[in-house]
Amino acid sequence: MGIGKTIDWKQPFWNKENTAAYSWCIKHGIKIYSVPCGKGFNNKTCWIEVNVNGRKQQSPKTYGPTELWPKVMELYKFYYDKNIRK
Repeated sequence: MGIGKTIDWKQPFWNKENTAAYSWCIKHGIKIYSVPCGKGFNNKTCWIEVNVNGRKQQSPKTYGPTELWPKVMELYKFYYDKNIRK
């Protein structure tokens, strides 16, 4: 049994806006992270799970290597904008 190809997951884009949204969410109990769809290191898709103060909700859609982290950052910005503008 040989080692298969590794999946190259795109890293999140950290700019000032994304960092502010991420920091605010973590401080207020909002965590957004990936959950692999299968076992092993060669998963090509993940779900996104949102944990708001212990209440977890998983995305119905799966995300691949290029779309996962942009969507996670989009969700962090969504929660930040939704709560900061009240």
